[in-house]
Amino acid sequence: MKRLPDLRLLAALILLCLAAPASPLAAQNRQEPGAAVVLYRVKAGDNLYELAERYLTRVEDYVAVQRLNAIANPRRLKPGSLIRIPRSLLRHEPLRAVVQSYRGTVSVQRGSARRPAAIGMRLGEGDILETAEKSFVSLRLPDDSTVAMPSRSSVRIERLRRTLLGGAIDRLFSIVKGRASANVTPMSDPDSRFDMSTPMAVSAVRGTEFRMSFDPDARRATTEVTEGKVAFTADAGGSAAPGRAQLVAGGFGIATDLAEPVALLRAPDLLRPGRVQDEEKLRFELRPIVGALRYHLQVARDAGFLELLDDAETVAPIVELEPVANGTYFVRVTAIDARGLEGMPAVYGFERRLNRIEASVEDARKGRHRNYLFRWRTPDAPSAQYRFQLFAASQADPIVDEAGLTSTSFVVADLPDGSYRWRVMTLQFVGGRIYDSWSGFQELRVDTEK
Repeated sequence: MKRLPDLRLLAALILLCLAAPASPLAAQNRQEPGAAVVLYRVKAGDNLYELAERYLTRVEDYVAVQRLNAIANPRRLKPGSLIRIPRSLLRHEPLRAVVQSYRGTVSVQRGSARRPAAIGMRLGEGDILETAEKSFVSLRLPDDSTVAMPSRSSVRIERLRRTLLGGAIDRLFSIVKGRASANVTPMSDPDSRFDMSTPMAVSAVRGTEFRMSFDPDARRATTEVTEGKVAFTADAGGSAAPGRAQLVAGGFGIATDLAEPVALLRAPDLLRPGRVQDEEKLRFELRPIVGALRYHLQVARDAGFLELLDDAETVAPIVELEPVANGTYFVRVTAIDARGLEGMPAVYGFERRLNRIEASVEDARKGRHRNYLFRWRTPDAPSAQYRFQLFAASQADPIVDEAGLTSTSFVVADLPDGSYRWRVMTLQFVGGRIYDSWSGFQELRVDTEK
């Protein structure tokens, strides 16, 4: 007779649990029928308590799952059936982005502490990355997606995580100011997300190349898509439809003050793209295009522009950039229209072979002869070969033309009085190719009466 009250008490407790209010977060998910859910197929031996311990942030939120799926007994689940679990209740593990390359002054703020960036540094949620003038940084994510930041930009990693159930990856980068670009690896998992946001708009992608910027003074955000598609959602206050995602295809851009996407400017052509950069500064000349107010050039070590070295914007189609060491590099050129949207890019490879030649000449008597010692120094090509030419001022053909020299000097004896010009060619053999460059002409006046 004592067993009956125990059974009644147990039944009452079960009913109490079924009627117990869920956590506020769980209740919120119940009230929003459109909330994202993850489907779980029940295996033999599963029950809601164990699933909650394994996959939910809070074990007590099993009640929300029970109610959402109208499960009578949380200890008895039908194998093979599907259970809907609100995504917001799921546990997740943190992921890390890695600093792949940087140049200049790049800092990382973590909490109240700030420290310089370093190659291989691991960053996570809450970290803020900031670049100074003429500074750049690129991050590589666990799925090989990349995020790059140019100068004068600040980006916060809002979310970088993987859910334990299903393995969906959630990434959100918030642009505080400036610009950022992303090359997103295509996602086969429909539950994975890659978002880039500003205080004015959000751009969501699944696998594409795009840029996003935010000007906090003008309260204006832009997105430019170079490949793939981006869903652009603007906040209230602009011309773009607030709260409604607009699909922006490759070759188009949009801003918070534009009602709809517009076509981006085509990439400008680089004049003499095969020219070897052998002067002190890098110099590029573009063919002007209609509709361009400014031009943007970037130089990088790699064709993916993850290791940026320099960039510049200019009104004129001629741009000079800072010197770089000898080697093979890439330049990316774009045009910027009157709306402030940056157009489609074109990438060119180029060779950098700086050839500074410092020249001098000395004369000295040796017995009955007067020798003229021509010297030069090539600090950028220490193992080069040289060709020496000497011209009389009134003649087009050289009176001395000596090739295949390995020393950095040459002697000419007993020159007649008069005016002369001379120059030196530097020949470098790099990677099976020959690079040659002449110095400017040097003047020489011979007057044996002095």
